[in-house]
Amino acid sequence: MWNEQVLTKKQVVVFFTVVSLIYVYPIIRADYAYVDDNWRALLWAGSAWRDQGRILLEILHKFLTFTGGTTNIFPLPLFIAVFAMALAMTRLTFWYFSRPDIFACLVVLPVLCNPFFLGNISYQYDGPGMMLAVVAIIYAVTCEQKSVFLRGLLAAILIAISLALYQLTITLFVGLCCVECLWNVRNNVEVRKILVLLIQRGLQLLGGGVIYFLTANQLNISHRGNTVPFDSQWASIVRGKFLFAMDSICLLVNSWSVMLIAVMLVVAGAGFLYWLKNIASLQGSGYGKLTVLVICISTIPILLLCVPGVMLFLVETNLDARNYIGFSALLVLLLLLGYDLLGVLWVKLRLLLVMPILLMFSFCYAYGQILIAKKELESAVAQYIAYDIVANKKLSAAPIFYYVGPRTGGNWLPRGHAAMTYMPSLRYVLSGSNALLHPQFMTRLGINNVVEGDHVAFDAAVYSPVVDRKFYSIYLTEQAGFIVFKEILDPEDYTLQLKEK
Repeated sequence: MWNEQVLTKKQVVVFFTVVSLIYVYPIIRADYAYVDDNWRALLWAGSAWRDQGRILLEILHKFLTFTGGTTNIFPLPLFIAVFAMALAMTRLTFWYFSRPDIFACLVVLPVLCNPFFLGNISYQYDGPGMMLAVVAIIYAVTCEQKSVFLRGLLAAILIAISLALYQLTITLFVGLCCVECLWNVRNNVEVRKILVLLIQRGLQLLGGGVIYFLTANQLNISHRGNTVPFDSQWASIVRGKFLFAMDSICLLVNSWSVMLIAVMLVVAGAGFLYWLKNIASLQGSGYGKLTVLVICISTIPILLLCVPGVMLFLVETNLDARNYIGFSALLVLLLLLGYDLLGVLWVKLRLLLVMPILLMFSFCYAYGQILIAKKELESAVAQYIAYDIVANKKLSAAPIFYYVGPRTGGNWLPRGHAAMTYMPSLRYVLSGSNALLHPQFMTRLGINNVVEGDHVAFDAAVYSPVVDRKFYSIYLTEQAGFIVFKEILDPEDYTLQLKEK
């Protein structure tokens, strides 16, 4: 049968390459400048990546563009990262399965198809580097050097490389180590080997952290990595962030997907218990088996903690979808448990694994449409402003404009309301860091003197109103102009207008 055919390494690479390109197609089609992309495209990046301890991302872009700046060559970096990811997923597939079939490949796909990872891929500049950071983590986990020392050293170097591209990928390493521990129990690996491997993984993680600290992190001058003060509020802050992350995961559930997700969890739970029963038959002492049992049970809360990961302990309050890279490991475990248990019950039941993958692809393509809608709205608003500036002599003579955005409504999107109603997590993945319009967008329309402003400077200025529109007002002072956006109070739901008739 085709579904039981053993795939060669070449076939697996082709499968992952084709499927990955299909998956990222909506992002490429949208061609949307996502948050930071707006100012990076104007060569403002400077030392921004280096100052955050991500020097390899800066080197990567300079290498690919053959320039010293941040020239936009999207989607070329994404294509390169996709192929590297396909190779990494192939390696991870053969790490778990010596003779993989097509459904074994589906188990590994969430490394890329994690719905929250769309928040990373959306970045035209940072996204490919984040994908390569994941690739480095996978190669660190699947390192096969016979020498323990060389294997540990190579894994540590790969971890350091990943950190120098995007620090939060470290949670994926921890998550995949948890999956590896459970997989070893399933494969009846003796107790001593399981425990020794966990110690080795811990040392690799420590080694990678030390290498990164002594190298790329020495350039880090950003305060975004500061930890939450360990005081009476520490526990409540960490708990609040964790609960927020869990609520964000729950947004993936809607009235139509709830049954599929419930079945996945039930099957995975049964598969987890099926694996745990192997502990009693493992070679090793009773104390060792008890230790392995405790570790296996602990992997579930650890994997949940890996979803927000180190963000739990940082002062950074903005917990975006792009921070949830660790969720990929949890999804891989769910599909791995399902794959194994369904194969025990009836091999053909593994066909059901197509459903969660289809759900991930459906979410991605819906998200692509949301990006297009966001891009269209931004273009329209920017054209309104550009027309007002060009058509008014006083405004066209102003040397500079300060853009003062709305305090709310950054993701107000009437065209996307229906999709975001049925898939609430779409709005979350779009990011609360987004804005109705970024001032750098105006350069596309030939308006080259609009810069970021703030409400404090506007409130302190002496100005005269010149233009008053639905979304914004434009004011002039003696030295400059202010483009001040109004708070958007209009309903996003178009059907409300129809119901009133």
